[in-house]
Amino acid sequence: MEKRYQLVTNNSKVLSEYTENTDISVDYLIAGNFLEVLIRVRDRIQSGWHLLSHPQASNLKPNQCPYKTILISQERAAESFARDEELIELAISAYHKFTDGMVPPQWTNKAKDDFKTVDLSVINSAVNSSLMRQMMLGNCK
Repeated sequence: MEKRYQLVTNNSKVLSEYTENTDISVDYLIAGNFLEVLIRVRDRIQSGWHLLSHPQASNLKPNQCPYKTILISQERAAESFARDEELIELAISAYHKFTDGMVPPQWTNKAKDDFKTVDLSVINSAVNSSLMRQMMLGNCK
């Protein structure tokens, strides 16, 4: 049975945390970067999926954090399809704005681990929000 919710991520900590989740699958982009996560989500939206977490959640800009996780749904929408498309395109534009002409930083392993932890915390907060819990349990339409 295919799960209705999916996390698109390049964060191995998210994969570890949600591998056994009964409601949410993980699309793990093992060699993917921040932009590739955004593009994968855009492609999913264009094929009928919906955003459930904001693609620019947290105060970390694309040039500040190499990891990104976004929650999407096959069935439920937080906003309209047009709004989902607008939000993901704005996130892709912001990525280009903040990274254009910049050489990506060479983060230490400790810094990478810290960024993974921050990204995991942000998505855990979204997944565990009361509205999300209601949606996943079918109590909210």
